[in-house]
Amino acid sequence: MSQAKVAIRENRLIESFHRYGWIALFWAICFGFYSQAMYKKSKTYSELQEKILDLESLKIRLKSEHENLALQIQSQNDPEWIEMILKQRLGVVSEGQMKVYFKKEE
Repeated sequence: MSQAKVAIRENRLIESFHRYGWIALFWAICFGFYSQAMYKKSKTYSELQEKILDLESLKIRLKSEHENLALQIQSQNDPEWIEMILKQRLGVVSEGQMKVYFKKEE
């Protein structure tokens, strides 16, 4: 092969690199933006999944509290329930029972 043919091939190679190198650079930049967007999407998805779990546990706790309050409302006219609440919250003692206090020594 002559030097002229080698030079022509090198020139074609350089020209094709100039022509198609910009395309490769463009695709590399696009891939970089795509990767960044996918990372942000994945991070947001994880945060939202965590928030969903927190809200579901809150929902379960509030539902239990709601049921407890509904039972208390239904039992307001029950004398045994009233006596139990008086004993628990106010420390009232039934007739015939003795209340005992334990003193903490310092």
